[in-house]
Amino acid sequence: MVKLDSISKSFGGNTVVKNISLEIAAGERFTLLGQSGCGKTTLLRMIAGFETPDSGTIAIEGQDVGSLPIEKRPVGLIFQNYALFPHMSVYDNIAVGPRIRKHSESDIAKRVDELLEITHLKALRDVHPGQISGGEAQRVALARAVINRPKILLLDEPLSALDLSLRQHLREELVEMQRALNITFLFVTHDQEEAMGLATRMGIMDEGRLQQVGTPAELYERPETDFVAEFLGDVNRLTGKVEQRTGNTVTLSLGPTGNIQCISESSELENQTCYVRPEKLFFDTGRPQTQPVNILQGTLRSIQFFGSHSRYQLELAGGQMLTLSPQHRKSGCPQYSIGDSVRVLFAVSDVFTTRRGANEQ
Repeated sequence: MVKLDSISKSFGGNTVVKNISLEIAAGERFTLLGQSGCGKTTLLRMIAGFETPDSGTIAIEGQDVGSLPIEKRPVGLIFQNYALFPHMSVYDNIAVGPRIRKHSESDIAKRVDELLEITHLKALRDVHPGQISGGEAQRVALARAVINRPKILLLDEPLSALDLSLRQHLREELVEMQRALNITFLFVTHDQEEAMGLATRMGIMDEGRLQQVGTPAELYERPETDFVAEFLGDVNRLTGKVEQRTGNTVTLSLGPTGNIQCISESSELENQTCYVRPEKLFFDTGRPQTQPVNILQGTLRSIQFFGSHSRYQLELAGGQMLTLSPQHRKSGCPQYSIGDSVRVLFAVSDVFTTRRGANEQ
C-alpha cells in the first residue's frame, strides 16, 4: 500500500529523516514509535504532502505521489486535537470532504449514514462537538477522515491529549473501527504501550533513522539494537567477559556476581552485553527446572506492589541492580522482606543479545 524508498529530509543544517525505506501492506495497522524529535511526524507529513523529501520516493498503491498536491493524495488525516468544526453538527463535520468535492447531497447522506452506523454515532447525528465526549469526538474525526475513501489513514498521536483510562478504551475502539472500515492505518506515537496495543506491525525510530521493523512481539522479544532493547519496555542489562562459547551458547562472567549463559550470534570474543526482561525472572523455590536456567544471588532492596504483579529490586554481589516483575499466581509469590538474601532464576533462552549498536545501519 505504501512504499518509502531512501527518504531523507533536512531543515537548515539539521537532518531529521535519514535514508528511510519502508513498506506497509494493505490493511495493516502500522505504528511509527519514537521519542519526540526523532523524525516520525516529519515522515508522516511527507507522506501526506505537507513536506517534500530532499531525496527518495513515496509511492501509494504503486503510484509515485511526489508530485501530487495534498488534496490529490489518497490519504486521510487525524490530528492530535481532531480539528472538528465547533459550529457544525456531527453530520456536517463528516460531510465536509465530499461537499468540497461537490458530491450530490443524496450521495453524501448515504455515505454519512453508513459511517454513523459503523462508528456508533447515529444518536449524535445533529449534536455539535462541544456536546460530545473525547471518545465520540475521535469517532467523528475518524468518520470525517475516511468518508472520501482514502487508501491509507494517517494518525498523528490521536490519543496523546486524553487521560490514561480513556486512551486504553479508545485504542480498542480504533482497532475495531479499522477492522470495520478495512483501511490501512499508519499511527505516529511516542507511547510504547499505545504502539504495541494498536499495531499489527511497527517501526521504531531514533535520531531520524528507522532502527527496526516487525511485529510488537518480535521487537519486544528479539530487538536488534541496544536502543530498541532499552526503549521498548523495562529491561535488565548485563555486561560480562566471554569465558566460553559452545555453538551459539556463550558463558559470561559478571565478576563477583557470578556467571550466566545466553544465546548469541555475535562473534565478540572479549566483553558482551545481554538483556533479560524483568517478567522473565523468578524467585528460586527449589522446584526442579525443565530447561537450562541462570541463577543469580543478591539482596532485596525494594518491593513495589501493582496488583497484577510486584516489582522487586535486587542488588547483586557486584553492586549491580536487577529488576524482577513476576506475575502473581494463585499460590502467590514467596514472602520476602527488604534486606533478605534471595536467589533468582531465568531461562537461558530468555536472555538475548543485540546485533548492532543503536546508530548502526
